Amino acid sequence: MPYRMDFESYLASEIKQCLAAFGSDGRWPYAAEGDNADLILRKAGRILERFPASPGANPNLCLASGQKSTVLAAIVASLSGGPSLIIPYSLSEPVVAEAAAALGAAGVLSDRPLALPSGTANLVLPDEAASSPLTPKLSRDPGAPFLWLFTGGSTGRPKVWSKTPLNLVGESIYLRDTFMINAGDTIVATVPPYHIYGLLFSVLLPWVSRARVVNQVPYFPREIISALRDFRGSVLVGSPAHYKALANVPLESPSLKIAFSSGGFLDPGHGIGFFRQNGIGIVEVYGSTETGGVAARRYAQGRKTWTPFAPHRVRVSEERLCVASPFLSPDLARDPEGFFRTGDRAAESVNGTFTLLGRADDIVKIGGNRIDIAEIEQKITGLPGVEDAFVFAVPVAEGRENEIAALVVSLLDNSGLRSLLASALSPLEMPRRFKIVKQIPLSATGKRDHKAALELLAK
Repeated sequence: MPYRMDFESYLASEIKQCLAAFGSDGRWPYAAEGDNADLILRKAGRILERFPASPGANPNLCLASGQKSTVLAAIVASLSGGPSLIIPYSLSEPVVAEAAAALGAAGVLSDRPLALPSGTANLVLPDEAASSPLTPKLSRDPGAPFLWLFTGGSTGRPKVWSKTPLNLVGESIYLRDTFMINAGDTIVATVPPYHIYGLLFSVLLPWVSRARVVNQVPYFPREIISALRDFRGSVLVGSPAHYKALANVPLESPSLKIAFSSGGFLDPGHGIGFFRQNGIGIVEVYGSTETGGVAARRYAQGRKTWTPFAPHRVRVSEERLCVASPFLSPDLARDPEGFFRTGDRAAESVNGTFTLLGRADDIVKIGGNRIDIAEIEQKITGLPGVEDAFVFAVPVAEGRENEIAALVVSLLDNSGLRSLLASALSPLEMPRRFKIVKQIPLSATGKRDHKAALELLAK
């Protein structure tokens, strides 16, 4: 839909309306299995009771929950004047404790009791339910940070990004409007709600659209197919790894009307296979935790370039994609025109679209030469006997700036794979270290796990 110039004013107004209308009909089931608006508002009330805001300040609450209703309750409480939220990239106790300590959390909200440092309050819901539901209202500046998201980082070092209500709830409103998600929809999401993709599509989008959402997070193909059939899912939210597994599987789910993919680039063949089997062209969403959603495409339906989201401005400068958007984290540096320079290489295409050329950090120096590791990975995955590969650069302390490493999914032995690689790659492209594995390690969101890959390589 076309947006007015006062897009941020529109978003702020919509956020207020979504809060005011929460549970107004008394019947709206947020989760397909029965969690309803009343339960969520009671959870939100309990959060405010335990962590009330003081004049001029809001305490920080570490949100360590995989329950969509609890995550939404915490967000509603925060928007209504409650604590600011910290979301760790994992629900393991060490990661939760680290995230809470990093930003000085007053406590941790979790689904089960956690072993936390002495003095850290632990609120467990729904065991502690409020006696009365919260009456939600927007009590925050919609343009000021209220939530911090941790990411694992490509090197394993956590990063943290602040987000405003306009960033997060605003993007979910845009998704609702653009893809026409409504109260008649049921969302099945294969990604957890504590990463931005799952947070947007399985927590905030159902709220602002009044759609139902399935509480469980199905991972294996059989689980995904069952969830779609059992709950008559109309919206599938998945990652490239899930669509790879579903590429040649008929879902036999006539209720499905749209499928989303994010968290990495979808192999064109997998998207085309899914389209042929189910008649649904997967909507790929390109973005990141810090930028929010930037653009989308439907490759299987012939749309091979990326179309920016309507409120955004994009341009390519020195082969780098630059974005000006209301969804950008306040932490990001911008030029005088409001553009943030991303880490992705791109080329301008027709009608305002663009083509992505890979990460800027995919170009590494090997012996003084510029080497594209994405191109090496493409060459390896195209070899006979190779099912999949993950190629990455490992910094070295002496000599060359980096060396190439690879995990390869193959039935070949080491000697056979080495010979095959040598026949296809130049000496500079040849991985100095490689390991044959059964599968490429993935994070909870379906992204390739760099830290786990390094650990496998070390073994």
